[in-house]
Amino acid sequence: MDKYIDQIVSYLTGVLQSSATQLFVLFGPLLILALFLNLSATMNARLSIRFWGRDLFLYGFVWLGCSIHELSHAFFALIFGHKINEISLFKPNSSGDSLGHVIHSFNKKSSYQKIGNFFIGIGPLLAGGIVLFGAMFLLYEIDVTTIFKFQISTSVITNKVVFEQFLNACWTSLLSFKDLLLPTKGAPWWKIALLIYLLYATCSSMTLSKSDVKGALSGLMWVTIYVLIFNLLTLWIGDFAAKYLSQGMLFITAFYFLLIVSFVFNLIFIAIFFVLNLLKNLFVR
Repeated sequence: MDKYIDQIVSYLTGVLQSSATQLFVLFGPLLILALFLNLSATMNARLSIRFWGRDLFLYGFVWLGCSIHELSHAFFALIFGHKINEISLFKPNSSGDSLGHVIHSFNKKSSYQKIGNFFIGIGPLLAGGIVLFGAMFLLYEIDVTTIFKFQISTSVITNKVVFEQFLNACWTSLLSFKDLLLPTKGAPWWKIALLIYLLYATCSSMTLSKSDVKGALSGLMWVTIYVLIFNLLTLWIGDFAAKYLSQGMLFITAFYFLLIVSFVFNLIFIAIFFVLNLLKNLFVR
């Protein structure tokens, strides 16, 4: 009897470990980066408005980032079978509390649609990464998967050596990315200017509203439940999900690198506009 209990406990422990690993690799870095991106994008927007003025900043730059933001919500809403009741890509109100919106509804009895709330909520981050990937490929013919090859695993947060390797990989990859922006490398000025514009417009809009976060967390809860159920039913066959996950890690880590790039550029824009605002206060009444 004790033997069977030990086997059951061992199996359930394996289910929890496999589920935790899969969830961390897929969503752990994403949630951490979402927090840093949200904070940096908000600060970037505040400093930018102080320098450019609200209207110039909104209609010169934010229109693009906001449109991508709302389109990402709508795209994932359609993918997961939600009904879009109303959509406004860019329509700032007088108070500045709202720049655009997507109102959608779903069948609360559908597990698939409830899981969709997670992807709908974090859609702006996914779309921002996709736009950056597309911009680099179209402007420079660069495949980001060739730049950042570090494979994310739970040991990043449990092993100091692996964490240092991760930081080194990020730094090396960022230096490689920086080389793309240098005119001395032969890149035409208009490509550099267009990429910086896209980065500025999209990175400053990679924020999540309270409703986005609420919807994403409710969806993540259902994702977690179904990952646990999946592993509970299949782990006895073998942890084959880990094999397929490792095959997709090249693209997953490349996407995380794009979010890191977005965060770094937000920090750069924050530093630039902090200095510009200081100069503006000194010389402009």
